[in-house]
Amino acid sequence: MRHALLHGHRSAWWSCLGIAMGNGFYIALSFLGHGILGQISWLLPLIELGGALFLIYLGGVLFLSPKPRFGTQGETPRPSLAVGFFWQGLLSALLNPKNTLFYLSVLFTILPPEITPATRIFYGVWMISLLLFWDMGLAYLLGHPSTAARLLPFLHPIQKIVGIALILFGLISLGRGLIPEGLSLFAKENIPLFDAYPSLG
Repeated sequence: MRHALLHGHRSAWWSCLGIAMGNGFYIALSFLGHGILGQISWLLPLIELGGALFLIYLGGVLFLSPKPRFGTQGETPRPSLAVGFFWQGLLSALLNPKNTLFYLSVLFTILPPEITPATRIFYGVWMISLLLFWDMGLAYLLGHPSTAARLLPFLHPIQKIVGIALILFGLISLGRGLIPEGLSLFAKENIPLFDAYPSLG
C-alpha cells in the first residue's frame, strides 16, 4: 500500500511479485511433505528469529521515513528502486512464519497425498497467481492518482504509528526468549518439527 501511494502501481507491482515468489517458496516446501520437513526442524525457529529482526528493521524504516511527497505516481520505477521493492516483498513473505503454518495446514488438509506431481504444480501455480493478481489489483487501485491524492496526507502519521507497532512486535518476539531457546533446543535435542509445532500435524 505504501509503495503504491508513494510511487504508483508500477513500482508496487515489484513488491507484489516478491511477495508472490516468497509464498511460492513455501508452497513448494509444503508439497515436499511431512517427512522431509521433519528433517529440518530448525526452520521455523529460524524464520521466527529472522521475522522478528525484519519487523524491527521495517518499523525503523517506516518511523524514520520523511514526509511523503505526491508526484511520482505512474512513473516507471528506476531499476535500483524496483529491485529494492522486489526484495522487500520477498523478505516480508519469507520471514513470515504464518506463511509456513498456513500453507502446510491448508495443503495437507484439502489435498490428498496421492495426487500427481502435475496436479501439485497446477495448484501451486493457481495459488501463486491468485495472490499475485489480487495484490497487483489492490496496488493498481491505490496507486491511481485520484486515490493517492486523497490518502497520501494520512500516510505520514500512519507510517509513524505502524513503525512503532512493528518495532514493539519485533522486540516482544525477541524479548520472550523463546526464539533463541527454541533454536538451541532443536539443535541439542533433535525435536521433530511437528512435535514442536503440533498444529502442523
